[in-house]
Amino acid sequence: MEQAAYILCADIGTSSLKAACISTSGQLLAFVREPYPADRVLTGTVHAADWEEAFTRAVGALHGVMQQRGNRAELAGIAISGNGPTLVPVTRTGEALLPLHWHDGRVAASTDEKRHPSLFLPHAAYLASKEPAQYEATERFLSTHEWLSWRLGAEPVTVIPNRAYIPYYWDTAQIRAYGLDADHFPPFVEQGQPIGTISAAASQRTGLPAGTPIISGGPDFITALIGTGVVAPGMVLDRAGTSEGINVCTTQGSKARGLRTLPHIQEGLWNVGAMLPTTGRLFEWFRHITGQENRDYREMLAEILQCKQCTKARDYFFPDIRSSGSLRISSAFFSTAGLTNRAELGYAVIESIAFMVRRAIEQLEQEGYRIEGMRLSGGQAKNSYWNQFKADVTGRWLAIPEITDGELAGNACLAMKGLGLSPSLEAAIEQTVKIKEVFEPVQQHYAMHSERFEVYTSMLQKMERFFE
Repeated sequence: MEQAAYILCADIGTSSLKAACISTSGQLLAFVREPYPADRVLTGTVHAADWEEAFTRAVGALHGVMQQRGNRAELAGIAISGNGPTLVPVTRTGEALLPLHWHDGRVAASTDEKRHPSLFLPHAAYLASKEPAQYEATERFLSTHEWLSWRLGAEPVTVIPNRAYIPYYWDTAQIRAYGLDADHFPPFVEQGQPIGTISAAASQRTGLPAGTPIISGGPDFITALIGTGVVAPGMVLDRAGTSEGINVCTTQGSKARGLRTLPHIQEGLWNVGAMLPTTGRLFEWFRHITGQENRDYREMLAEILQCKQCTKARDYFFPDIRSSGSLRISSAFFSTAGLTNRAELGYAVIESIAFMVRRAIEQLEQEGYRIEGMRLSGGQAKNSYWNQFKADVTGRWLAIPEITDGELAGNACLAMKGLGLSPSLEAAIEQTVKIKEVFEPVQQHYAMHSERFEVYTSMLQKMERFFE
């Protein structure tokens, strides 16, 4: 029987790279996750070379999985997505300087955000003003996925979801306003377009067949929307990994403080997001301080949620009191009984994460966006204990796609369209995105969590006054 072809999909995350082989019929054939060096993740100084090394390891690991399973499907193409707004300064000799990461604070302030909405130019402007020697050495700026695609053989391009995104990347007026050089910024190409093929040099480095088509992936949050099928008004995506975002597809944008409105992949629609920068990192912090770095997440959650003392908890954890998105700022722990084991601390931590999600949902609903349920994407979605707990705390149903990493499924959909294997992006989504499980909130549990949420919110508001 003839084997189906597959797409090699990769997503450059903040702390690791995920990759998968997804068949052209939309089936997940193999998946791997390759971390970056832990010390550089911790200090926020991950190098572009770390992405490429993780990608190369991922290619080898995926090949091993496919061989072990006896799958001889042929590689049809490659698509890569990545986090942002992150920029890689590339020198005239092709060297990648330290990336200007989305989270590292190396940004220049805009004098007028309404006239200058670019999410990327403030990073380049920082380099020009604070590190002029590096700026002078820079030939072009590339995003995470653009840089890795270029290293594999693609043209140097700037990938945008659609033309409505141009002001949020850059235009001539904004480049001039920031005092930057226009030739540092490559031409625009929309997602799902052929941008090159695997070069002979890249083939030698990675083992991928030379000449394999490379299709433009794009920013991770957009590919996650595609890969979870959140493409119609009223649909909601909870995209959760190192950071988290609740994204609503809507016909009306929002100007509310704390919410980010950007164009959707679908023309005429908007994506309104409530951002939670530290939810995944917070659990990693708990994992580290309790010496559980090598334990399975599901095992840890099971221990926490099955602890009888935890269900009667009177302990509260308040991370990011000033909501700046960093565990380095003031946090607080409150207990009326005193901790007796690590599971009780773990419960306070995961409850605080779920309360963050609930607050974000309520913030969106206060702006008129009704949220009855959400589709999930990311590593957190793979844990059934966590999914049920989050449903119980928020009171919303949670739907889990068969391919839980929406970025990877979204890349596959874009590649199917770009390679002519699907007549449209919508057809590729219909073929690829399938819901395998839905978690409904248990009303009795929701009522209990609601009581604790009211106490938690009241205490948090009182503590925030000390940090104004």
